Amino acid sequence: MSNSFRRNTAVTLTVLMLGMMLTVLFAVPAGAEVTRGACIGQAEFPSKTSDKVLNADRPRSSVFLVPKEETVTYAGALSEGAQPSDTPVPFEGGISVRLPRTSWQFATWGGESTQVSADGVYTYSIPGFVPAGTGEFEVTGWHKQGDVDCAVVVTVALDGEPGPAALVAAAGTVVFGAGVLAAGSKKGVKS
Repeated sequence: MSNSFRRNTAVTLTVLMLGMMLTVLFAVPAGAEVTRGACIGQAEFPSKTSDKVLNADRPRSSVFLVPKEETVTYAGALSEGAQPSDTPVPFEGGISVRLPRTSWQFATWGGESTQVSADGVYTYSIPGFVPAGTGEFEVTGWHKQGDVDCAVVVTVALDGEPGPAALVAAAGTVVFGAGVLAAGSKKGVKS
C-alpha cells in the first residue's frame, strides 16, 4: 500500500469522523412543551436586550437564546390558583439538559413545604470551554410535590458565536483522528 493511498485514506476518514461529530452536535430535538401536569412558571434573563422572559408554555420549537452568565429571576407554581396545603408535603425537583448521548442534571431542590409556589434568583456561569453558537439543547425542569408531578421542556441555544474554542476542538478532533488512523496502519511491511 503506497504512502499517498494511506494518507488520502486517513484524511478521508478523518473528514468523515468530523462530519459525523458535527451532525450529532447540531441535531435538533423534537417534541412538546409542558409534558406532565399543569405547572406554570417563568424565568427572566435581565442582561438580554430582547426576548428576556422564558415562559413554561413557550413552544419547544421556539429556541430561547441563553447568555453564558446570568442571574435569573424565576417564579413558578404547581397550577394556576393553587392553594397552600394545611400540612407540610414532601417535594423534589430539578433541571437537566439533554446532550447528544447523555443527560446532565445541573440544579436540584427538595424538602417539605405547605407552599405551592416559589420565586427567587439563580446565578449560573457556563464554563469557558463550552463553545457558544453550536446548536440547540433540550432543557427539562421537573417538580413533584405530593400527588402533583409536572415537567416542562424548552429548547435553548447558547448565545454567541462558536469562537476559538470550537475551532480548537475541531482541529483537535482532526489531529486525533489522523493520529489514530496513522497508528493503526502497518509501517514498513513488504508483501
